[in-house]
Amino acid sequence: MKTQDSFQMVEFPEVEDGKVLRGYQMGRPALVRKGGQYRISYRGMGQKGKRFFGDLYQSLIDMKWRYVIIIFCGLFLFVYLMFAILWWLMAYTHGDFEHFGDPNWVPCINLMRNFADALLFSIETQTTIGYGTIWPDANCMGTLPLVYLQVTVGFILETILLGFMLVKVARPKNRRKTLVYSSVATVVKEEGELVLQVRLGDLRKSHLVDTKAYGIFIKDKVTDEGVHFPLYQHHMEFTANKMDDRVFLIWPLVLNHKINEDSPLYDMKPEDILHSNNFEIVVILEGTIESTGEICQARTSYTSKDILWGYRFENIVEFDHEHGKWRANFKLFDDVIASATPKCSGSQLDYLTKGGRTTFERQNSVGKPTLRKAYSHKESLNTNLVEDKEEASSLVKSLKESLKEDRF
Repeated sequence: MKTQDSFQMVEFPEVEDGKVLRGYQMGRPALVRKGGQYRISYRGMGQKGKRFFGDLYQSLIDMKWRYVIIIFCGLFLFVYLMFAILWWLMAYTHGDFEHFGDPNWVPCINLMRNFADALLFSIETQTTIGYGTIWPDANCMGTLPLVYLQVTVGFILETILLGFMLVKVARPKNRRKTLVYSSVATVVKEEGELVLQVRLGDLRKSHLVDTKAYGIFIKDKVTDEGVHFPLYQHHMEFTANKMDDRVFLIWPLVLNHKINEDSPLYDMKPEDILHSNNFEIVVILEGTIESTGEICQARTSYTSKDILWGYRFENIVEFDHEHGKWRANFKLFDDVIASATPKCSGSQLDYLTKGGRTTFERQNSVGKPTLRKAYSHKESLNTNLVEDKEEASSLVKSLKESLKEDRF
């Protein structure tokens, strides 16, 4: 590891007992949990009940299972009781209870003695169990229309609830439980650029098709007009190898986000990324389930405490000669290895290596030229003024040569 002018240019993050040290989260909680659930609530919604009732079917699907089971059982019980009351009223108005046991009396409902019998008969009629203990007389006015009405209502209710239960069980969102993200993200130098890396894997053999990945950078922002947005979103491009945002996920892949001029991380220094904890990166994967054709989305979140600087993900894919197949070892899914990485922002790296007119250069083009020196993690990144332009140019040139020799 070489140094230039007594300051350190390349650094490996600390390792203690084989475990990577990460910063303690001091800022706000993440908006999206690791499992993809949102940490957000809504207040002040006018006519909330009316709006959700207007989309009743979707509202039921989104409910938790305990409420779904209660509604499912309660609906059937309500229909059973409603028709039991109608059967009891028919028998009562016809005088069946007063003449019960009279051999000369022809009742509308044979052997019905009380409301319990009416409820049993209602359940038997709707479910077509047909125990035969109680039965209606077709000669009694109203018996056939009521049987027809209850059987029809029961059939419609069972069809709707059966379809609802199937959709509830087979929701596409459950597919994301077999899509796994790495517990950490890393920042590493790859092919001359700083990149943010995330590992993604699919545990199933029936994989998603037409899959793409992208990210959202969430941070508070104040506009030039003084308007404050506490959760401002910025698009982040993630690529897998040379497939752009398309992902062919039949083996675990590492998604790369290039920290270039289009990246919200471009001007952020290492300490801003690792310790500020005032931002959140949401990584989203979308694809079509091969077996059902439904669209599935899997997402996770990374904050400062989840990001490692100067590490890359270890290779976990190798060819198994014994079985003649490629094998992915998910036991090493979260394993990382140290990789030489300059401890500077993406704009600073471009300034030192490419010589382009980057944001860093434009901000310091007026007045005295400045150079930002990257020290070790034990010292903060300081800005030292260079009085002479020729001295500054000479120092930049020497830094570039040093970077080429180190081959980050």
